[in-house]
Amino acid sequence: MERLIAVGDIHGQSQALRLLLGCIEPGPDDQLVFLGDYVDRGPDSPGVLESLIDLGRCFPQTVFLRGNHEQMLLDAVEVTRGLYREGHLQPGISADEQIPVVVSDFISVGGLETLSAYSADPVDDPCTALLNIPQPHLDFLGRTHFYYQRTPFLFVHAGVDPDDSRGVKNGFQPFLLQRQPLWTQDDSWQLTVVHGHTPVAVPFFGPLEVNLDTGAGYGARLTACDLLNQRIWQAETGCE
Repeated sequence: MERLIAVGDIHGQSQALRLLLGCIEPGPDDQLVFLGDYVDRGPDSPGVLESLIDLGRCFPQTVFLRGNHEQMLLDAVEVTRGLYREGHLQPGISADEQIPVVVSDFISVGGLETLSAYSADPVDDPCTALLNIPQPHLDFLGRTHFYYQRTPFLFVHAGVDPDDSRGVKNGFQPFLLQRQPLWTQDDSWQLTVVHGHTPVAVPFFGPLEVNLDTGAGYGARLTACDLLNQRIWQAETGCE
């Protein structure tokens, strides 16, 4: 039987991801939709990205959405590369005043754990560490989607503006950051929004909403759900 399986925020928890996929045992008739936030906070963001890249090769129908943490990482890399090209930054210099704001913002939300996982040594220069992230990982993140619709479901990382459900007028910020369920305030809205981003103790199922972020980024559980029958799989992250 076909399954439509959404996976909540992973946040560098590679062991929990492997355990979860081992329980699900995805097959060629299944479609998996990952809701974003693969990196930061947890101990092994590189391992998570390698697993997702391999999964995408095995199951090309898999959908990978972009979370705010992926966007912050991509922005930090882009800005840092530009500043190095222009000569405004020097590799190996870790003075605080040299670190761009976008890099500081990335570090402040768990990005230091990501950079540390890519390095065998302590990260003294975050900007140089950003440039050492393998290009295939950045390419994968750059190919992620802001939303995916498979009626009656609309998959996003965080939320959606019902007046701009494709981000045409106001950009993609609601998909990455919105926490208020604005779609419930629109009487014409009919899709069920499947998202993560806002941690909850247990998976939430509402009339127009499914929230599958159960706090893997804070050492709680990683959750997946077959939306066609609401079957739940979970893996603990506290053991890492």
